[in-house]
Amino acid sequence: MNPQDEAFDTFVTLVSQIVSLDLAREAVTRDSTLAGDLNLDSISLISLIALAEERFGVSFAEHTEAVANLRTVGDALALIDSLATASA
Repeated sequence: MNPQDEAFDTFVTLVSQIVSLDLAREAVTRDSTLAGDLNLDSISLISLIALAEERFGVSFAEHTEAVANLRTVGDALALIDSLATASA
């Protein structure tokens, strides 16, 4: 499994820990919207960000505008990847 697929799987697992939906991994794509498709409200998004920071070893503290502009799973993964790359 390539690192991008692994990050995607991990992210979907984190989402499923927060939302009350029974998420099928196959039903989630990089184009799935965080608010619409995954039913994340602002509190859920904060919880997801906290889990992602812990799991991926990144910090969103100085990137609040970027976090506020996240719309899709792909957006979130791209931000996580750029933060991980910057801290490496």
